[in-house]
Amino acid sequence: MVTDQKISELDYCYVSWELLQELEKNAFSRNECIRAFKKESNDRQSLITSVVALILPMTLLGSIVFSNRAASLMYGGTGTTENIWTRVVGLLMLSAFLFLIVYMLSKELSKYKVFWPIKKLINQDLEANLRLEVEAIDRKASKIINDSILKDSKIPDKFLSSEFLMVIIKYMESGQASFIKEAVYALQLDLNNTGYYAKRDASTIGKEVFIRS
Repeated sequence: MVTDQKISELDYCYVSWELLQELEKNAFSRNECIRAFKKESNDRQSLITSVVALILPMTLLGSIVFSNRAASLMYGGTGTTENIWTRVVGLLMLSAFLFLIVYMLSKELSKYKVFWPIKKLINQDLEANLRLEVEAIDRKASKIINDSILKDSKIPDKFLSSEFLMVIIKYMESGQASFIKEAVYALQLDLNNTGYYAKRDASTIGKEVFIRS
């Protein structure tokens, strides 16, 4: 009878571990979606800002090239090509300087609330896609959390992580504990008696106890 209960509780731990693994993967996927959204959003805003910043220097270059005074500006008063490359380089440097000024100014202005509606409009399709992806991930997470194994878990909340579950499973498989309560008690004692773990986070503790056991 004890053996049957041990196997049953061990299976229970394995099922709990698998559910927690799925939940952790789900959380990782959610964070990845948000990270990808932020990156794509920033890339798009940078591209649009660059296009806006190009308007002024391109307008300047166009007005010079297509103006009646283009020849005199390029060749100077002498009408020779002696310093033409100096003037061309100077004009390009001026254009680059104007581009940088407008680009940096646009970046700074975009931080103000008055420009947020424009940013929202730019990212409208990205936000819609993100919302759909996150909602799907959250539905999956909710389904996992509401599973009876986790909802009414025999394992205390503070030990409900895949790392701690593996420690508990190891205690039971090695014969150090016959039941979940015994394994949890052994784990708690192990943590209490080891001051080194006092300031470590839960996932790290779980891994290190597992290795040390």
